[in-house]
Amino acid sequence: MIALPRVGPGNGSLSGADRRLLARAIECGRGGWGRVHPNPMVGALVVRGDEVLGEAFHAGYGGPHAEVSALAAVNDARGATLYCSLEPCNHHGKTPPCTEAILAAGIARVVFWAAEPGAQQKGGAEWLRSRGVVVDGPFGNPSEWAAENPVFFHNPSARVPYVALKLAVSVDGCIAPAAGRRVWLTGEASRREVHRLRAGFDAILVGTRTWEADNPMLTARGAVVPRVPPVAVLLDRRGRASIGLRALRGRPGPRSIVATAPHRARDLAGRLSGCADVVAVPVKGKRLDLAALMEALAARGIGSVLCEGGGVLAASLLREELVDRLYLFIAPVIIGEGGVPAFPVGESGEPALETLRFRGWKSVIDPSRFGNDTLIVLDRGD
Repeated sequence: MIALPRVGPGNGSLSGADRRLLARAIECGRGGWGRVHPNPMVGALVVRGDEVLGEAFHAGYGGPHAEVSALAAVNDARGATLYCSLEPCNHHGKTPPCTEAILAAGIARVVFWAAEPGAQQKGGAEWLRSRGVVVDGPFGNPSEWAAENPVFFHNPSARVPYVALKLAVSVDGCIAPAAGRRVWLTGEASRREVHRLRAGFDAILVGTRTWEADNPMLTARGAVVPRVPPVAVLLDRRGRASIGLRALRGRPGPRSIVATAPHRARDLAGRLSGCADVVAVPVKGKRLDLAALMEALAARGIGSVLCEGGGVLAASLLREELVDRLYLFIAPVIIGEGGVPAFPVGESGEPALETLRFRGWKSVIDPSRFGNDTLIVLDRGD
């Protein structure tokens, strides 16, 4: 599990106990990963004095919110404090407003971390204050909130999905040895974390070289069973995909998507009929237009994409500024001469790594260890 974000100052003051309990609420909310999107992960604690009376997280899309579940676990919450990772909602949606449940339970104080961004959902803090409840929050800043719930805080006016890029990289910056040999750079613990990450995304994207070399399944096969299995998206400019690919057959959930050049689409759709949807994407230079692909995916209701390589696709996405987050699993391995670079030289002759150096990428979440590997999470700056 990645480390907790930093709980910084806000429009009130936090004691040491407040910070500890608010951090616990954030951590608790992560129990909803893969089960609540497009809703956010939210955790809540009901506390009286030093005693945690009850805690809960938003466990499933369309189900009770964290605040309501935490209150339901307590016999008598009158005079208690409610800690929650997100401002309580103040509207009727799939469930009634959390604010009304908080007031009815007799909560005396609410401490929340992130401000609700929704135009209809926000306003819970002021509604509670106007009715005599002490409310402290929000704390921290939008970049920290977005680090915890990146898809939820993704720009609602964007015409493209939230895109995360995952790469396993050696300490000398390679993703594979020379001559195309395929090896596991990272250990079992990192691979389990990748399957957990997959469960929280709408789609998993790979380039042609990756599916041709690895024939991956691109499913989430970990402890977290996603509410909706992620869609496999394969790039195939030349139209060479076949029904024998593991990413296209026998998958749960929505059908896979194969993106190809317009003049290849009809023939490919005929060959893949019944096992994949073929999407025609304009060609830009020698590759598919990735920005157009992202717009096409968004039009299909895909709000988040996890790209798993390879290096050429990763460099192209970075160069076109289509990546919002980087998951870099650094393995204690040296590939040596001839290795396949994680960020190969771009068409202009400039290393794609320069995109990272000059576009304000930042680490909001602390690095984490998975076995002998280190996960570094970087978010693109404004």
